[in-house]
Amino acid sequence: MFVFSLSASAAVTLPGDSGRGKQVFRSQNCIACHSVNGEGSRSAPDLGKSTGRGLTPSSMAGLMWNHAPAMWSAIEKRGIAKPQLTEQDAADLFAFFYAARYFDRAGDAARGKQVFASKRCADCHGLSAPASGSAATPVSAWKAVGDPIALAAEMWNHAPQMLPEFARKGIPHPQITAQDLTDLRVYLQSLPQQRGREPQFSPASEATGRDLYQAKGCAACHQGNLAPENRPARGIPGDLAAAMWNHAGQMGKNPVTLDYQEMRRLVGYLWSVQYFEERGSPARGNQVFIKKNCAVCHNDPSSGAPNLAGRSTPLYAFGMVDALWKHGPAMRNQMQGKMLPWPRFSGTEMADLTAYFSTGAR
Repeated sequence: MFVFSLSASAAVTLPGDSGRGKQVFRSQNCIACHSVNGEGSRSAPDLGKSTGRGLTPSSMAGLMWNHAPAMWSAIEKRGIAKPQLTEQDAADLFAFFYAARYFDRAGDAARGKQVFASKRCADCHGLSAPASGSAATPVSAWKAVGDPIALAAEMWNHAPQMLPEFARKGIPHPQITAQDLTDLRVYLQSLPQQRGREPQFSPASEATGRDLYQAKGCAACHQGNLAPENRPARGIPGDLAAAMWNHAGQMGKNPVTLDYQEMRRLVGYLWSVQYFEERGSPARGNQVFIKKNCAVCHNDPSSGAPNLAGRSTPLYAFGMVDALWKHGPAMRNQMQGKMLPWPRFSGTEMADLTAYFSTGAR
């Protein structure tokens, strides 16, 4: 009898690495059907193109579940080895897709150009050389445009240096939104000086980030140690970078500095407390569990499928991807034998479902 099992080894959401994700995309033969920003086969959708929705681990897991039967059929017809994705592979793929789509909000270069002028960036930063009378780094030398973690670090560290310049020129510290930052990024990446730089997104291990969060004094003001009830609402790196810029102006004369590796560690920690994930509802997840016919097998001990509710460790979306590719074909066969349709999940439904599975671990 087939048993659908989910790994309980990971107690936190795994941070992914876009570089490793690119290798997974190739080694697991995803590239045989899909492409990312034009690189790869065109027989299936380009996964680097925005779908108009915020890309989260839950939305990626939901999309994979929805299209899995069609993907398996295509794989079988082509004689391609079926991917075997671990939770870490899924996290790395997410980071790769996320980097390719960057902030995953529709950006506009024309609006970005206006942001660059209206927020007074152009007063100091020229495109190819410093603005007249300024020693500020020109856009052509900016290395952070394609890496949201580096961008957050640069904006955090740069803001205090700008305060005296703002004061000298009589400019209030400009506040920006994540949309402003997305538009600005699209504008800057469209410039000849920035074209061709490959995007990156690679948070570091959450464990060292948790320690750094305490050591840098973040916990003194920001909700202690981010216990479950104090976890932030879902954000994206654009939100984080914009918030850090806006907040840095309030830090006074002795702000904490964060180099790139430290920012990677902090983002890895925020990832682990689901900053980059949709927050699910266990109550709604219970309804999804019933509505999608999961309960038919998983609430029936005779089926051999385990009871997934109230697990001893949390379950996140990447664990669902791991289960899909390891056990999905056998699940499909069992469901066909019971005349049950293959379940399809929105990102929100997937987040609710994993929250329901994890209620015993919270």
